[in-house]
Amino acid sequence: MTLREMSKSLDDGLAQIGASIEQLSASANNIHANEEDLNKSIGEITNISIKIEEVSSFIKEIADETKMLGLNAAAIEAARAGETGRGFGVVAEEIRKLSEQSKSTVSKIQKLTSEIIDKVNQSSLKSQGSLSSSQEQAAATQEITASIENYNFTRKVEC
Repeated sequence: MTLREMSKSLDDGLAQIGASIEQLSASANNIHANEEDLNKSIGEITNISIKIEEVSSFIKEIADETKMLGLNAAAIEAARAGETGRGFGVVAEEIRKLSEQSKSTVSKIQKLTSEIIDKVNQSSLKSQGSLSSSQEQAAATQEITASIENYNFTRKVEC
């Protein structure tokens, strides 16, 4: 193989490497864009979860107030009605049970929402790590592309 043939073969190989690196760079940019979208979605999920926690807290407050109001109203009516007011005590007890069930359900919702927020935060950290890696990958492929282009330019000037 002559020197000219070896040079042509080297140029062809570098051209193929350059094309592959350009594809890799485009892929890295695509991954980077997807990671940015993922981070945005994770932030939105976090905000929604926080709103769910706020609504759950409000429902819990309503359950507490309902319990107090129900018990107070039933106790007042039972005392006022005397012996015939025993039914109000039963109603008060049922209101108390319903309020406790509501409170328990809200506590479960809050626990699940808290778990969601924890998992979303973990996902966000992992996604940010991937985003950083994709940025590094894109920068590295750009450096390689620039080096190959510089080599090709130097070769053309020398020839």
